[in-house]
Amino acid sequence: MKSMLKNKHFLSIIVVFLCFFVVACSAVKDEGQSVIQFSWWGNEGRAEYTLKGIELFESENPSIKIEPKYNTWSQYEKNCAESFKTGECADVMQINFEWLAKYSPDGKGFYDINKLSDYINLYNYTINDLSYGTVAGKLNAIPIAFNTAIPVYDKNFFERNSLKIPSTWDELFSLAKFLRQKDMYVFTLSNRHILFLAIAWFEQTFSKKVFTVNGKLNISESELGQIFDFMKLLLDEHVIYSPKRGIKLSAIKDKKIVGAILWCNEISLFAKEADSIGGSAVLGNFIQTPGATESGWYLKPASMYAIKKDCKNPKTAAKFLNYLLNNQNFALLQKNDKGVPVSNKSLTALLENNMLESMQYSALMKIRFNRGAINPMLPVMEDNAVIKAFAENVFDYAAGKVSKSDAVSAFSKLW
Repeated sequence: MKSMLKNKHFLSIIVVFLCFFVVACSAVKDEGQSVIQFSWWGNEGRAEYTLKGIELFESENPSIKIEPKYNTWSQYEKNCAESFKTGECADVMQINFEWLAKYSPDGKGFYDINKLSDYINLYNYTINDLSYGTVAGKLNAIPIAFNTAIPVYDKNFFERNSLKIPSTWDELFSLAKFLRQKDMYVFTLSNRHILFLAIAWFEQTFSKKVFTVNGKLNISESELGQIFDFMKLLLDEHVIYSPKRGIKLSAIKDKKIVGAILWCNEISLFAKEADSIGGSAVLGNFIQTPGATESGWYLKPASMYAIKKDCKNPKTAAKFLNYLLNNQNFALLQKNDKGVPVSNKSLTALLENNMLESMQYSALMKIRFNRGAINPMLPVMEDNAVIKAFAENVFDYAAGKVSKSDAVSAFSKLW
C-alpha cells in the first residue's frame, strides 16, 4: 500500500514536471518568434486575399508572426505621414512612388534592401526595374507593378467608320475633326492625365523638359503660354471631353467619346463600359511627334514595398518581403489586383494559370517595348496641388473666364 502511494506521489511529481516543461517550452517558442508588422492599403477584397496569404506564409514559417495593419488609401496615407514622423512605421510597408522623394531624399529614409540580397530574389527584376526604387545608391523600395498613362479606344467604332487609331498629334486632330461632326470627342481623362498630355506634347515638340528633377519649372512663362494655347485647342477641337472638369467613362454610353486616357491598371474600367454598348476596347499608341528626341511620356511604379529604416529584424522582414513579391502561390492569390507584377516569377505564375487580363498584359508589353523611350515619373507630376492648379487654369482659360497671362501667372505662383 505504501509502495502504491509512493508511486502515485512520484507520478504526480512527473505530471507536474511535464506540464511545467511543456509550458516553459511554449514560452520559449513564443519568445523566439519574430513579429513583423506589415501595412498596406486597399479594399476588403485586397485585405481578404492578403490575410489568406499571410496565413499561408505563417504556416510555412512558424517562427515568424505577421501583424497586419491596413486601411483605405486616404486613411493609410494620413497614418503613414504621421508614422514617418514618429518612427512607428510597419517593418514591411506598401508605399507610393513619390514617397521616396518625400521621406527619403538622401536614401536614408528606408532600409537599404541591397544589404538583404541573400534573402530577396532580386534576379527577378532588371536593373532598370530596381532603379525606380534606388535613391543615392540605396535600394529603398521594390516596384510591385508599373503604371503609365495610356490611350484606350472602342475598336468597334473605328472599324465601323473605317478610321485609323491615331499615333501622332496630326492624326489625333484629324480624328477629332471627324468626331466633331457627330458632336463627339476623342478622350475623357482625369486632371492628372490632362497635365501628362500637355507635358508629352511640349517635350516632344520643343525637345525640352517641362520640370527639373527637383520639381521646378524648367520653362519660361512664354513657353507655358504655348502649353495653355495647345490645351485650349484640344478642348475646342473635340479632342478632350470634360463637361464636369473630370473623367467620365460613362460618356461612351451617351455616344460622346470613343476613348480615354487611363492608368494601365484602370483600362478594364473602360473595357466594361465599352462592352456594355457592344463595343470592344483596344489599347492605343503613345501619341508622338514624328522625329521627336523626347518621348514626353512617363512611367512610375503603381506602388512599391519598402522596409523600415531601423527594422529590428531586417532578415526576417526581407524573407516576408520576398514572399510578397516572388512567391508564386501568393501571386495566384493577388492576381493582378495591384497591376501586372514586375517580378518574373510572379508574372510567370499568372501567365501559366491564365490569370492575366489580356489588356493589362498588353499594356505591360507595350511598356516593356517602349521602356527606353519612357521617362521615370517626376514627383512634381504627382503633386495634387500642381495637378489641380494646371487643370483649373486650363479650363478657365479655355472657357474665357481668365486671360492667358492670368492663367500662366496663377499656375506659376506655385513656384
